[in-house]
Amino acid sequence: MKKTITTIALVTMSGSALAQSGLDIDRAYAAELRADANTRSSLLGSAGSAIDAEIFTQFRYTYNTVDEVGGSTLGDNDTTVGFSTPRTQVRLSGAVEGTDITGHVSFDFGGAFNHAGGTGAGGATLRDAYAAWGIDDNWTFLFGQMKNPLSFESNVAPEFSQGVERSLTNSFFDVGYTQGIALNYSDDEWKFTAVLSDGPNAANTFYNSGAESDISITGRLDWLISGNWDQFNDFASWQGSNTGFRVGAGLHWSQAGDTNPTSTTVDTATVTSWTVDGQYEGDGWGVFASYQSTNVDNDLIAGGSVDQTDDGLVIQGNMFLTEQFELFARYDMIILEDDAAAITPLAATDDDAYSTLTIGFNYYLVPESYAARFSMDVAFGLDDTSGLTTRGFSDVATTGYVGSTIAGGVTYESDLMIRGQFSLLF
Repeated sequence: MKKTITTIALVTMSGSALAQSGLDIDRAYAAELRADANTRSSLLGSAGSAIDAEIFTQFRYTYNTVDEVGGSTLGDNDTTVGFSTPRTQVRLSGAVEGTDITGHVSFDFGGAFNHAGGTGAGGATLRDAYAAWGIDDNWTFLFGQMKNPLSFESNVAPEFSQGVERSLTNSFFDVGYTQGIALNYSDDEWKFTAVLSDGPNAANTFYNSGAESDISITGRLDWLISGNWDQFNDFASWQGSNTGFRVGAGLHWSQAGDTNPTSTTVDTATVTSWTVDGQYEGDGWGVFASYQSTNVDNDLIAGGSVDQTDDGLVIQGNMFLTEQFELFARYDMIILEDDAAAITPLAATDDDAYSTLTIGFNYYLVPESYAARFSMDVAFGLDDTSGLTTRGFSDVATTGYVGSTIAGGVTYESDLMIRGQFSLLF
């Protein structure tokens, strides 16, 4: 009942904010709303005898235009525009009475989750389905389907991510959801997670699926140098916030091919990924940076092996000009292996590096709350993007980049993208 009353009050204030020239909401109450949203969106969720329900939705407009290269002719077909609802999520959580076990299930009806190229949007797709057993104040055991903990940016909930969408680099390297068991440790200074799972992007698979790895191990360690952990549930740093500094690293290793084989050429495929990142939050401003690398090594049935290593980096910063208006900027780069012996070698005309510059703003209808937010950004693709599709990059609809939606072998560069989005959390 308390959450229901809080939600009704929050929606009421958000609606009235549209008609007001300014908002003067008590800071303590706004902080309480934000804390409530953070708690319900955390890994362990909220515990209680009843079922907690939460809904998150995004409504987006995307404009994208490209210049063709390599003698291709797009004519007037160089612009892609339209509306979308990339994420509409229903999240349920509850507790087993008399125990320290909580359960969490969520569904996504948008095209951003587990839909290659955005296909299948509108149908319910299982996202989270796991149980969390609080062993003591520090240790938690989890089992089921959950987000792989490797990447910090990927594990920031979409309602708390910076701008309209996560970076293109994050989407390229994201290992996605998986099924398995995990052990979490957390205290005032350290967080550690170890996961034994079915491997990268193994959501909603059965045990005999060829998409699963034979074995997959992921570990992540975060060190809180100053501040508190709640500051790092998101990327925003509200005006009046205390300073905080966090660094972290993740490592993922998986191997496939010995069970449930699906390839007639690859005997064993090994994937090794690692990442390092850091985040600093000040009084109304913050910075974030990460570096990621993934190596794929395939041992061939006919003998010999081929491998490739792709790298990426992200640098972003944000600053509040008022308690509700936030500016941000982000630069990210994907560096592709260009060796001819790679698994998917680049064509001679393809660039081996692709960088993106994104600038934009967020407007929070309720100060210090993600309940209702309008975001807009402009992204400039600085290089030929054709090489990304040779790597199986398919998160086109989510990011807004045209990518493989242009048919006929057209190569292209200089993406210019404008995105506007309104998101609601209730």
